[in-house]
Amino acid sequence: MIDRRGLAAAGAALFLVAAAPADPGIKDQSQFDPRRPMAQEMRLHVPNGFTVGAVGDLIISRPLSQDAGRLPGFKATLDQLKRSDVLYGNMESTILDIRSFQGAPFSWDGDWTNSSLPTVAKDLAAMGFGIVSRANNHVMDWGPEGMRETSRWLADAGIAHAGIGETRGQARAPHYLETAKGRVALVSLASTFRPTTDALPAQGAAPPRPGLSALHLTKTIVLPAPAMKAVAEINCTTHGKHCGETPDTLDTLDLFDQHFRQGERFAYEYRMDPEDLAEILKSVRAAKQNADFVIVSIHAHECSIGCDDPDAPRAPGDFLKALAHQAIESGADMFVTTGNHNLGPIEIYDAPGRGKRPIFYGLGNFFWSDIQEPLPHDLFQGNAEMLAKAWSDPAKATDYDLTAPLNQESFAHDFTFRSVIALCRFADGQLAGIELHPIEDGYGAPLTESGIPRLVTDDKMSDSILRQITDQTTAYGLPALHLTRENGITVVKP
Repeated sequence: MIDRRGLAAAGAALFLVAAAPADPGIKDQSQFDPRRPMAQEMRLHVPNGFTVGAVGDLIISRPLSQDAGRLPGFKATLDQLKRSDVLYGNMESTILDIRSFQGAPFSWDGDWTNSSLPTVAKDLAAMGFGIVSRANNHVMDWGPEGMRETSRWLADAGIAHAGIGETRGQARAPHYLETAKGRVALVSLASTFRPTTDALPAQGAAPPRPGLSALHLTKTIVLPAPAMKAVAEINCTTHGKHCGETPDTLDTLDLFDQHFRQGERFAYEYRMDPEDLAEILKSVRAAKQNADFVIVSIHAHECSIGCDDPDAPRAPGDFLKALAHQAIESGADMFVTTGNHNLGPIEIYDAPGRGKRPIFYGLGNFFWSDIQEPLPHDLFQGNAEMLAKAWSDPAKATDYDLTAPLNQESFAHDFTFRSVIALCRFADGQLAGIELHPIEDGYGAPLTESGIPRLVTDDKMSDSILRQITDQTTAYGLPALHLTRENGITVVKP
């Protein structure tokens, strides 16, 4: 006999879940088995105490575990990583054996072509990394061949990875890690990526294209009235448009391939491509239906407010809040942002029908390797002017002789070398708490020791790292975080 009270409860849960963006909506309840309600697949199915560790970008060029013996802070970091049941990071490098590699470098816009030795894959596995995202702006640094070789090395090490594929469908698809405490899924995407590195589906006679799972954005620059008026005057001079118009009569204005609109203050707004968003959320729903725990990650350099001060951390883009909420409503149990190379806000989102889930709007850098070799010729050629300013004889410049002034130009800040390990504990279908363990990457240390994360023991530095998170959280318009100290550890309470 069917338990009508149980069926009614399931129906109530179904009503809550039906608001999720990716939910197709039940049209006829009689088409479904009441013993297998669809709503239960959106719930958290992990044991109490299940802990997910999350860190930011893994820009790692060589194996590092062997350095734990001479760097106590790094050993302490590895000890914290191994407290998690599953450990996530963003793999922002290509793993290849340059001696036998059959591809070629594809550098772009003067950026590094990140690369890692083959032994890095098993070293990451030994540290505890079980699942990594691949959708980011460096995934095609060494072309499709590099993307594929990285996949082979990660698979050989037993590390699950998502966000890339031979077709857009494969790049969108969730990938899974089997653990003793539950099946974990990852959906990986990027809003910041290099041209033609986004995967495509087949279209008519045109074949698909390998690449990453992309979320395309349309950017609008918001200007206060005086600036909007000046742009309209420039448009009149250069294109003969909007002559004599005032900001009040302008809805939007396009100039030099940029969209502008009037607002109260200067900012950047982003609109998500609806086709991309629908496909991504559908993958999130599929991941939840096939896993006990779902991580969704995005690599995003976009910033909305406070973006143009090179000496201050970059805030996240405005679209991320809506994306993260919709992803959690569609089935994600954790949402992680990487890409801005600095710590960002944290939100505990209480999703309708699903409960409290963590959102990280920027986890900064975990590994930050300054050892990047080999570098391609066009990187030297494109930076010839800078090399001539930096060196008396630029023809003698090595790969690091190029890297050093490039770093000075963009990454000479403490906040680039500081981050946290986030250990998220779940109980009773909800987030129970987030442990935050501040780390620093050895800014100013010798090259072979720089970029290796050390657990912070200095209270002043630790307070500065945590304050950056709370300040960014407030500036992003999120509720203040409830931080407590438990046995010397900072914990974010839901």
